Amino acid sequence: MRFSAMQSGPKIPTAIIGTLSKTLPDYFTHADLDSMFLMAGAPEPIPDGSKAAKVKAWLRKINVECAEPLKILGLILDEFMELQVQDQDFWSGETDNVAKVETSKERVKEMLAKDGLSFIRGGTISKGGALPTLSLDESVRKHGLSSVDVEIKRAVAMIEKDPHAAAQYAGNVLEATLKAYLDHKQVAYGRGDALAELWKTASAQIGLRASDLDSKDLKKIASGLHGIVDGIAHLRNTKSGAHGRSEEQRQNINIKPRHARLAIHSAHTIAAYVLELIE
Repeated sequence: MRFSAMQSGPKIPTAIIGTLSKTLPDYFTHADLDSMFLMAGAPEPIPDGSKAAKVKAWLRKINVECAEPLKILGLILDEFMELQVQDQDFWSGETDNVAKVETSKERVKEMLAKDGLSFIRGGTISKGGALPTLSLDESVRKHGLSSVDVEIKRAVAMIEKDPHAAAQYAGNVLEATLKAYLDHKQVAYGRGDALAELWKTASAQIGLRASDLDSKDLKKIASGLHGIVDGIAHLRNTKSGAHGRSEEQRQNINIKPRHARLAIHSAHTIAAYVLELIE
């Protein structure tokens, strides 16, 4: 099915189209590009011309004919962002080639950021800036925490589509992170412990309770973190998609994408800090 531009979601920015038309041809053959775009859901027929012309024309075509251009862009970028020098048969794997591909990836990230977008591992394009999420994503990859990774992807992917579910997953990210931290520190916790109890145990281990701190300013920060965790737990338990609702409850609970994004970024900021302490 084809969609008009009026029906389409947020479009791929022109600057990104220009950047990718210059970047992707350096790393992929015509056959590779065809496979990447088609697997991501780009519309047929395949555009003619050079690799650069093909990429530019196809991304523009996605903007015009597809309902969710940024979703398709995310899937295309996922293959590029995971690219390693050793994946390319025609590369020698020398240091300059490694530097080149990493520089290209950073350039794409910078161009996305200029339009308020960011790439999240797994093929998601996030709107509104995602520095806490990116920092958390790096820590998760470093420590191989797949349980946290799953919840990050779920939360970010559902912000616009189902903010109620996204709010639930924001709490899940925090819960999975606290469990990972406590497991690493070999600190016992109950299997049925709620988020508030996990935070109580973890914050005591970290030394983040207000009573542990002498500075008035730090006490306020510690109290603020406790308030964030408590708020996210309450949001997940009473207003997210975690439980079935009556029709009256459904009408009275109105979590918008901006609310879900607030919960997600707050949870990710705390989670990123906690994972730093695993070191």
